[in-house]
Amino acid sequence: MGIAERRSLRSCITRPTRPQKTILAVFAFLFIFYSLTPSDSPLRSFFRFQHNVIQDYYQNNHPSDSWLFKPQPYPVDPINDVAIIIKTGFGTRNRVSKALQALGNESFFADTVVVQDFPLLPDQTNLTLANGKKVPVVDIIRWNLERGALKGHEHDERIMKYSTLCEAIEGEEWMLADGLGKNMGWEIDAMKFLPSLEYVWQNLPKKKWYIMADDDTYIIKSSLLLLLGHLNYGKPHFIGNPVGDYKGRFPHGGSSVAMSGAALSKLFDQHPEVVAEGHQESPTAIWGDKLLSTTFMKVGIYLDESYRRFFNGEPPWMTRMWIDRFCLPLLSFHSLGSGDTMLHVGETFKDMTEPVFWGQLGKIYGAPDFKSFIAEPIRSNIDFVGRLDEYSTTVDEVKEVDACVKICHEHPNDCLAWTFDLGREKCHFARWAIVGDHVEGRFSGVNGQLGQKLETSCHSPR
Repeated sequence: MGIAERRSLRSCITRPTRPQKTILAVFAFLFIFYSLTPSDSPLRSFFRFQHNVIQDYYQNNHPSDSWLFKPQPYPVDPINDVAIIIKTGFGTRNRVSKALQALGNESFFADTVVVQDFPLLPDQTNLTLANGKKVPVVDIIRWNLERGALKGHEHDERIMKYSTLCEAIEGEEWMLADGLGKNMGWEIDAMKFLPSLEYVWQNLPKKKWYIMADDDTYIIKSSLLLLLGHLNYGKPHFIGNPVGDYKGRFPHGGSSVAMSGAALSKLFDQHPEVVAEGHQESPTAIWGDKLLSTTFMKVGIYLDESYRRFFNGEPPWMTRMWIDRFCLPLLSFHSLGSGDTMLHVGETFKDMTEPVFWGQLGKIYGAPDFKSFIAEPIRSNIDFVGRLDEYSTTVDEVKEVDACVKICHEHPNDCLAWTFDLGREKCHFARWAIVGDHVEGRFSGVNGQLGQKLETSCHSPR
C-alpha cells in the first residue's frame, strides 16, 4: 500500500468526537451497571417490562400462527413427560374430583398431584384418574412445616390460622372448619405455591414440563401439547398469563402456569438458598403466584410473556375471543367451580383430538356464525361484548341502536363486537367477542366482515 493510499485510509477512519465519546461512555456505564444489578432489581424489571410492552404491541398488530404448524422439534408425551399440580383448599375441596374427571374425559392421564392446606380426609385417600392411575394428595403446609422450611414462623398469624383449621377438621367441627376455610383460604393459599412445586420436583423429577392449576381450572390437552412441542424443555421456561406491574410481573394462577424441568432444576437444585428465602417469605406473602415469580426472578428466570395469548382466565361463555388471539390455541378455562360446570366443560371438550383455537369457541358453543351478522346485524336481549375494561370503548349519549352499529363500522379493524345499552344511552365496542350472554334490554352484534376475515387468515391444522 502506497503513502497516498494510507493517507486516504486514515482520512476515512475519523476519531470519535467528544460528544460521541460521552455517549459511548454513558452506554458502557449503563451496560456495566445493568449487568451488576441483581436479577430481580427494579432496573432490570423496568427494562423487561418495556421490552414486553413493545413485544405485545407487535404481536397485537402482527398476529401470526404459521409457526404452530411447522414440525414440532420437541414433541411431548402427556403421560410420561408432564406433571400436573392441582391446588385446592378446604373451602373448595369438593371441586377436585370433578376436575380430575373432566381432565380424564380428554384422556389427560399425566402424573397428577393434589396439594392442599388441610389434613387428608377419608374420601381423599383413593383419588384416581379415569384410567385408574392413583392421584396422591398432600397437605403441603404440614409437609413444609415438618421438614423445617418454616422454622421460626411457627407462631405467625397465618400459620396459627392453619393450625386452628386443622384442629377443627380433626375434631370434626365441620361448621367451624367450613367458616375458617372460606374466610382465610386465600391467605393460606399463598403458602402453597413454592412448596407444592418443590414437593413435585422431589417426587416426580425429570419431567419435561410441570403444569400448576387451580381446582377450578380446565386445561385443553391438545392445545397445551401443540405449544409445548415447539418449546425447548431443556431451557428454563416459565410461562403463563401475566398480571401485575413492572416491579413484579407474575402469572395468574387460575389461568394455569407452565414450567420446564430445566427451570425447576435451576431453582431447586442449583439455588436452594433462594428457595429457603422464599419459604420464609410465604407466611406474609399476599399472592403465592407472585412469590413464585419473584423467587424465580432471583435466579434469572423471568415470566416469558411471548405466549401470554395462549392462556385464559375466564369460563368458556365469558371468554373473550380477541382479534389478535383468534388464530392461536386456547389452553385453559377458569372459574369453573360452581355446580357441575367443570363436568360440562369436560364433556364438551372430551372428543377434541385437534388443538382448540380461540376463534372456534363460538362454533363449539353454538353461537351464530359471522356470516349471519352481515344479513342480520342486530340481536336483542343479548350481549356479545361481556365484561368491560380499559381495553373496551364506550361512547355516551347514543340514542338509537343503529347509531351503535354505525360506530362499530367506523372502526372496522378494532370493533369485533358491540352492545347497546338503551336505558343508559351507551354504546360499547371491543376488539373481542364472547359467545353471547343473555341480558334483558340490551341490543348487540358482531362485526361479521371482520370475523370472516379473521377466519380466513388462520392456518389449518395439518
